[in-house]
Amino acid sequence: MDRRLLIIPGALLALAAALPAGDLLQRLRGRILEMRPFRVDFVQQVFVDEELTLEESGVIVFDGRERVKWQYLEPESKTFILEGDAYRFFDRENNQLLRGRLGARHEQLIWELLFADRPGASWSCDERRRTLRLRLDGEYGVQELAVTVGADFLPERAEQTAENEVTTVYLFRDYRGRVALADDEFALDLPADVEIIEERAP
Repeated sequence: MDRRLLIIPGALLALAAALPAGDLLQRLRGRILEMRPFRVDFVQQVFVDEELTLEESGVIVFDGRERVKWQYLEPESKTFILEGDAYRFFDRENNQLLRGRLGARHEQLIWELLFADRPGASWSCDERRRTLRLRLDGEYGVQELAVTVGADFLPERAEQTAENEVTTVYLFRDYRGRVALADDEFALDLPADVEIIEERAP
């Protein structure tokens, strides 16, 4: 999995397009937090030199910007869980558990980028396309994120581009807000013989 992780009624569409970037961004952030905990279906596409090299899909459970689960269902079962600064990534097919701490990698995660207010982060708004654009100059180079916002101020599409010519596109569909989460929602049922790999942030 690419761990860069991470991100509507028609009458609000014109309002969303008319808002300045700062207002639209704040509305988007407010809606994300207002909806939590939520589930949303996603498709993740990875392009290298504009060629589609990988497509995966599944469900995201968002309980906060520091408590997120990406449940990959197709084409393989994989689970990425972020809690605070700690992450776990279980690759069921290879029976491997990667775990570690994000450190500076938070600059690469979709949900963190949506809330980025750090020096070097600049937002702009394309009103006609209802698209917010972020450029972030960070330790790992330039990150660019384009988020298409729906009429209810939730992300519908996010395109993330890095300096290495890799573009990742996320499509979000069917938000279910304020859902009940099981006590073990962020637990992993691991086989006894799972291989555990401790990752170290660079």
